[in-house]
Amino acid sequence: MSRLRAAVRVRAATARHRGSAVQCPLCANAFDRFKDDWNRPAALCWRCGSHERHRAQWLLLQRRPELLANARSLLHFSPEWCLRRRLAALPGLRYVTTDLDPAQDVDERLDVTALALPDGAFDAIICSHVLEHVEDDAAAMAELRRVTAPGGFVLVMVPLDLGRATTYEDPAITAPADRERAFLQHDHVRLYAPDIADRLRAAGFDEVEVVDLHAELGPAAAARHGLLASDLIFVCRPE
Repeated sequence: MSRLRAAVRVRAATARHRGSAVQCPLCANAFDRFKDDWNRPAALCWRCGSHERHRAQWLLLQRRPELLANARSLLHFSPEWCLRRRLAALPGLRYVTTDLDPAQDVDERLDVTALALPDGAFDAIICSHVLEHVEDDAAAMAELRRVTAPGGFVLVMVPLDLGRATTYEDPAITAPADRERAFLQHDHVRLYAPDIADRLRAAGFDEVEVVDLHAELGPAAAARHGLLASDLIFVCRPE
């Protein structure tokens, strides 16, 4: 019954905020504005619940169809419903979801720092807003590189502080409240700067492309789709 009530509330909010000022590329609905999230305004789609980063990822895949054109398999870490439903529907793609959280309904329980997968297992990987939770991100990045097939790619996103030159981390900060102050969220272990690209290269990726979709689309389109300037996308290729 609670699920039914939630669905009714979503439909009511979708209808109440129907408009033309903004549009979600994942569900194609248009609204008068996006919904506020707990820590920022105008972040969420009223209908599918997409955040800014999900809309950015889908727009990138739409703008660059070659990324998935030859991919036979895709591994998706911590998949959110809004993006999961679109990727799972792509024809000819073996779509595999993974999360360590036992409460999540996924295909595999995989530790990103020690993936129980053979080398080159996947043509495409999406690892979004995961690495900031991982103590040993160097091990995680190396594993992502190892299981990416030649000619494939890994799409990486993390919360970024564009004002920082270097990533900030301090293993002595362990209390949830202290981590929230230092790293933006109680379960984050670092606050990344754009130098994450250097970390990814050090992990063995031969090419790390930094995609600034906000700049590529321009301010009007970025505002219409509710994108963040800080949501850089790192497209990593093994060779």
